[in-house]
Amino acid sequence: MIMRHLRRPGYQVPTLEENGPAGKRRLSDRSEYDRTGISPKSFQEYWKRPDVKGLLLAMQGRICAYCSVRSSGLDVDHFRPKGPIEGDEAHGGYWWLAYDSSNYFLGCATCNRCRKRNSFPLKPGATRCTVATREMISAEERVLLDAAEDPVEEWLTIDWDDVNGRLIPDPGLVDTERARVEEAIKLFGLNLDPVVRSERTEAYEQAVRAASEQRWDDLRRSAMRHHPHSLAARIVLNRLAPERLPSAGDETKDLIETLWIELRNLVREIRNPTARGKEPRPMDERQLQALCWALVVLRSDPPTGDPTAVDDHLGELLERETAEVRTEIVTLFGRLPAALVSGG
Repeated sequence: MIMRHLRRPGYQVPTLEENGPAGKRRLSDRSEYDRTGISPKSFQEYWKRPDVKGLLLAMQGRICAYCSVRSSGLDVDHFRPKGPIEGDEAHGGYWWLAYDSSNYFLGCATCNRCRKRNSFPLKPGATRCTVATREMISAEERVLLDAAEDPVEEWLTIDWDDVNGRLIPDPGLVDTERARVEEAIKLFGLNLDPVVRSERTEAYEQAVRAASEQRWDDLRRSAMRHHPHSLAARIVLNRLAPERLPSAGDETKDLIETLWIELRNLVREIRNPTARGKEPRPMDERQLQALCWALVVLRSDPPTGDPTAVDDHLGELLERETAEVRTEIVTLFGRLPAALVSGG
């Protein structure tokens, strides 16, 4: 896991609670394993539910956690594979984390399905955790970087004079850390994938140009964690004007506004066909719910620790909408629990 540090929300969405469908399946799988010693071979895709997607949108926005490309079609990736692991099929996978949000990130299709797949390499000679040793998992000597646990922004950098924006390990790293960063860069093709490379190069060039023109507000916004290739802008700010780096409050407010605009626009688009007697498609309804849940999570566990500020900001955004849109949005939030229960 690389590119930017992420804060995992402490809020637990209904699907993953002990009494939720994923929580019950988690308990059932563990009970079956205790009884038979056989790990589960199939899984219910509860992680695709809107409240789980919303939880992850609140953590990272629509940016791939691995390559920092913006995408509307992000997968929920199991950081530690839930099934057989590439190169270590005998292990059987980290099945007990299949329904655990601490094991989830949003990743683009290329990173999740083509590059990472079911790989989870460990350092040479390291022992892989099992369900019996799961309490020691934080000490597992993994190679992949975890953006919620590792200081990824201190470990990755771009050479100041490299106009191509090539990612490299920070020169101050010790050998073991440098090796992990190099492996992550290689695994996700961060200096090879033409789309990732070109987008990051452009982001770096724009950041340098913004700094030279003293467009600090533009640069600060580009450096926010839920913006694509924000690391490039953060590197420039860290070097030239670290006091201008965005605060947690800046980032929270900007993310809320970004999610709100998506929600508002989707509500407006759906209202037109609905007025003509056509119901919204299920995928659109799920998208609406995911956006609502993302805002619920940010309100319930804001990175700033100040829910009042989030409430005030959401209230301001709501007041700016037309009466019809306000009614639609309030109704959406009001029926979230019912929508989850009816989903089984």
